[in-house]
Amino acid sequence: SMVLLSTSDKTSPASPFKSVYRAAVAGANEWFALFLPWHARPGRSVTWYKAQERDTEANTGSLDDLHQEYPASDVEALAPRSLDKRIPSIWLTNCYVKMTGYLPEDAPSIPGLIVYREPQPGHKYVIGVDPAEGNPTSDDSALTVTDVDSGEECAVLSGKYQPSVIAGHADSIGIYYNKADVMPERNNHGHAVIMWMDEHSDLRVLKGHDGKPGWMSSNLGKTLLYNAAADAFRDGATTLHSFQTYTQLASIEGATLRAPQGQFDDRADSYALAEVARAASQAGGAKVSQSKVSGRGGSSMVRRSVRHVRQ
Repeated sequence: SMVLLSTSDKTSPASPFKSVYRAAVAGANEWFALFLPWHARPGRSVTWYKAQERDTEANTGSLDDLHQEYPASDVEALAPRSLDKRIPSIWLTNCYVKMTGYLPEDAPSIPGLIVYREPQPGHKYVIGVDPAEGNPTSDDSALTVTDVDSGEECAVLSGKYQPSVIAGHADSIGIYYNKADVMPERNNHGHAVIMWMDEHSDLRVLKGHDGKPGWMSSNLGKTLLYNAAADAFRDGATTLHSFQTYTQLASIEGATLRAPQGQFDDRADSYALAEVARAASQAGGAKVSQSKVSGRGGSSMVRRSVRHVRQ
């Protein structure tokens, strides 16, 4: 037998050890994942932990060091440092409910599809789609299915899918989820997804902040996209089940709104796209837009809003 044992290093969120552990959690390798929380050591009480918590926050301005040395869960241990991230890990943790995914017998037979919650009669669902080129060296394509009213993550799919393939999978999964609305990212590959949906699918492609089908991946679009995701986690308006998606969302940098160099953000983007899709779907297919409002001292800030337009 071999045992790999490590304390988390939050400056290396994609270390080989963490990759092995995450794969073990997902059942993708031969390792068995075992996490030992701070209270596994005899003599450590809640009072002791609260004292460490106060000291760490007072000395560093965050709980990153506490979660590195004395984590309560593997999610806390594996999350990257939060001070320079777009979505604080505490917001993500508060909305994370660990759940083992599965593939129901009546679900579309798509390799890699993970279902956390089967479609319920009368429920409305949306799908966020982040397409990629689909070759072995490209990023993964990913999609996330979310319940419009509850915000719960219901299913996820990611892999090396070409735009037409991920579009076809979105169509099959969307039909399964009560004819879900779809919000693809409108980038180079997103245009191909939107075109495929227009020609082959009866599902509705929602409009983005600029009033056109899909979500425009510009600087403004990216900012509004992650504003919506951050708002949902801050307000507890969503429930996240995928461990891999959690780690990607926790890695999104505040300055670039992307994952650090060498890491992936396809699942994070598809989750954020599902969040803006919820707003558009609740508005009856309206586009999601933004307006400037006056702040204190004559400054301005961007406020998200939903404006009804004809479909």
